[in-house]
Amino acid sequence: MLNNETMHAAVHRYIAALNAGDLEAIVALYAENGSVEDPIGTPPHQGHAAIRAFYAKSLAIKLEVALEGPIRAAANEAAFAFCVRLHWQGQDRVIRPIDVFRFNEAGKITSMRAIFGPENMAAG
Repeated sequence: MLNNETMHAAVHRYIAALNAGDLEAIVALYAENGSVEDPIGTPPHQGHAAIRAFYAKSLAIKLEVALEGPIRAAANEAAFAFCVRLHWQGQDRVIRPIDVFRFNEAGKITSMRAIFGPENMAAG
């Protein structure tokens, strides 16, 4: 079982990499067979190549990302609320998702699921 410090550190590296637009740092957080379901209910992106392509599209828009509250971690999972500010289609936007990471024993993300819907998106 992972310790919470390892999972907290991975979340902080994820937030920092999103803010820096560092695609390779994000992909490096994932296990080779990891998956991203963002948002939940959409087809997952499986494996490093698909994860890289997904985040490349996201990072094409400059993001400002900040945690909103504490990271919750137990067993091999961590959940965290955060705020994403971006300029898209001529408008400033704010999205407030909760992401859930599942980790393997090596501390790599095996699954990321983003929970948000229209009520979590606004002009900003």
